[in-house]
Amino acid sequence: MKKILFLIPAFLLAFQISKAQTEKGSQTLGVNLNFSYQKSDNLSINPSDNSSVNVVNKYTLFGVAPTYSYFIANKLDIGATLGYDYLHFDNGDQSYPQTRHEHDYTASIFLRKYLMYNEKFGIRTGPYLTYVRFDSKDTYPANSSINNTTSKSDSYLAGINLGLVYYPSKCLGFAANLANLSYSHVKTDSGVNGHGKTDNVNFNFISNNIGISVFYVFGAK
Repeated sequence: MKKILFLIPAFLLAFQISKAQTEKGSQTLGVNLNFSYQKSDNLSINPSDNSSVNVVNKYTLFGVAPTYSYFIANKLDIGATLGYDYLHFDNGDQSYPQTRHEHDYTASIFLRKYLMYNEKFGIRTGPYLTYVRFDSKDTYPANSSINNTTSKSDSYLAGINLGLVYYPSKCLGFAANLANLSYSHVKTDSGVNGHGKTDNVNFNFISNNIGISVFYVFGAK
């Protein structure tokens, strides 16, 4: 869940336009794509009979989020993002398998200041507010189905992120998010298994998620 909450500051690429991309009146319309994959091997040994079991955990995440922004002043834009993410986890334990299916729905607004060193290269930074609706289901073997759980949570995030921007041509550009500082408040409801609240402060510097954004820019002079 924590990785879902902070997957927004993942590594990004963005396509925009060159000099006019940061002028007042410019607009961007595009989509962010996120992907993350993790795999770990764990060898467990039973000391009573020296038997061993190799467990392979697999974690896969992908998401899509359309994004729009408008430059309200030179080198200052405001925008919004709506997103959907899907996560699948498999613990790979043949004796006691567990799988998790998770769906996340995200809405975010942001304000970004651009500091350009020349017409093609610079940095951008600014605050954002994000809401995440999270639904997950953990499934166990039939003889342990009583352990199956369904969880829902509402997350509220506020933070600041920092990224690089590069515009190689009039219609194309790239951006890579470098760092993110955020605070989150999470309310979780797991039904008969209980409920709770969590507050987190998180700092990421180039996270292990990979994301790609493609933008079309219009409205510039």
